[in-house]
Amino acid sequence: MTRLLIVLSALWMGAGVLDAEESGVFNTVRVEGQNYINLSDFMRYYRLTSLTHQNLDVTVRSKTRRIQFRINSRECIVNGIRIWLNEAPIDFRNSILLPDVDVRKSVDPIFRASSVPKHEVRSIMIDPGHGGEDQGTLGYHNTQEKRFTLDMAARVERCLRKEGFKTLMTRRDDTFVSLEDRSEMTNSSDADIFVSLHFNSASPNTTARGIETYCLTPMGLSSTGSIRHRFGIGDFGEEPGNRFDAHNMLLAYLVQQSILKALPTTEDRGVKRARFFVIKATERPAILVENGFLSNPAEEKLIQSAAYRDKLAAAIAAGVKKFAGIMGRENS
Repeated sequence: MTRLLIVLSALWMGAGVLDAEESGVFNTVRVEGQNYINLSDFMRYYRLTSLTHQNLDVTVRSKTRRIQFRINSRECIVNGIRIWLNEAPIDFRNSILLPDVDVRKSVDPIFRASSVPKHEVRSIMIDPGHGGEDQGTLGYHNTQEKRFTLDMAARVERCLRKEGFKTLMTRRDDTFVSLEDRSEMTNSSDADIFVSLHFNSASPNTTARGIETYCLTPMGLSSTGSIRHRFGIGDFGEEPGNRFDAHNMLLAYLVQQSILKALPTTEDRGVKRARFFVIKATERPAILVENGFLSNPAEEKLIQSAAYRDKLAAAIAAGVKKFAGIMGRENS
């Protein structure tokens, strides 16, 4: 198919946390129905002064910001943390182009965290996944996910309370709580953010490992693991949680960053997008953390260690605390 190119000089208005006053002028390039931003404009706006380009690999940076990506790959590294984009950067007519929607929805909340609208965080709803008859995934040695999510929630709660936060829980024992009730419980409470805790499985694959953090997919975009959007299948409308797109990305990023800092040997599976019910129906900034693979015998053994779970819980709480610090700043 012949690619069509339209270059528009326009204000980058309504772009995530950017506003019209500070957005400046970008050359928006339209290729096969998608809007892109020229890398040179991207570097100028974010004051990135260094460019390394070798084959398909590109790195641009300043003293405080860095993004590494591969042309034609949705996987990129932002300030050391893996982020999964909705569209891949491309090389078009000898120009490197970045997906406009990913610059607005994924990169900007991280590079300009202080521009994310203020949202004071005093109370956190902690959501231990599964419970009761819903045991969740089974580990390599038949460990039950529901037991470890409840244990992790209690440890995260203790860490947050030590930092002065109020905490709430969607369950405090081995009982079943529906997805709808978890969201409704949060929406009717004074919780300022929602953190759902889970453990992963790739059974029968026993080698998959690492930690990934999910936030809600923006309206009109496909989730990280989905190909339905490319075929026009599915519902990609606005969800209640999309009011907090910038907050969701920043919170997910800071928690994933905190976990990787505390557990540097853990595989970084990245910040991903999904429309899990508990994060799309929750009218608060919300994330879901997959805290490792119970289907991997070595990772399962780590998860079974109370000392390891203490480190993991402390890291999640530290990420939440950092987010709260950014959100609680005084308006300039």
